[in-house]
Amino acid sequence: MNKYLSEQDHFFSRVSHDLRGSFTSILGFSDILNDFDENLSNEEIKEFTKRIGKQTHDSFNLLVNFINWLKLEHYNNRLTLEKIDMFEVLYEAENNYKSKFLKKDIKTELEIEENQFVRMDFEIIQSIFNNIFLFLMKISNQDSKLIISSKSNDSNYIKVEIFFSSNHLDISYLQNINLIELNNNLSFPMIFAIKFTELSGGSFKIGSEKDNSLIIEMKLPKFT
Repeated sequence: MNKYLSEQDHFFSRVSHDLRGSFTSILGFSDILNDFDENLSNEEIKEFTKRIGKQTHDSFNLLVNFINWLKLEHYNNRLTLEKIDMFEVLYEAENNYKSKFLKKDIKTELEIEENQFVRMDFEIIQSIFNNIFLFLMKISNQDSKLIISSKSNDSNYIKVEIFFSSNHLDISYLQNINLIELNNNLSFPMIFAIKFTELSGGSFKIGSEKDNSLIIEMKLPKFT
């Protein structure tokens, strides 16, 4: 327990550091844009605006994940556990990333059985798959393939399998998915996905069978 708390404190310290850094950058770029003495060109204004947008988006996602972790750990009994359709939540998550997947030529397939329902907090399960897709976006190259399947062959859990293949996929990050050793923040989204799944009563496994493929196996609490 003490080891876990120490690791968690270290991880939260890293998250807090990243948030402070992001907000410092946002404030810095905003100050430059608001300083009329800078005489910025249109290209410079576009670049600063683009950076502010990216930093704001990244900071918002990190802050939401941080809040959800605290909510799961300290207010688990107050979560709103709902009957959630797996197809709907996966379709929505995929649709949110559709434009980004197209830009990187990531082909997606959903193989979801009908009438599969989990008993979870909607915001938490949404965050789990958003984090997984964000992680895959970070490690993917052009011409990648993503297959998501969901099966209900267990009385207590819905099994979700995610198969991801990409040319020249770097799997060294698999050694850094823990609370202490982080690979330049690459592991942040996956750490959140793993912890949110486990704290919701499920299980999460990640591995690779080939050099260019990644396999994620999840078990989520079934609605009965």
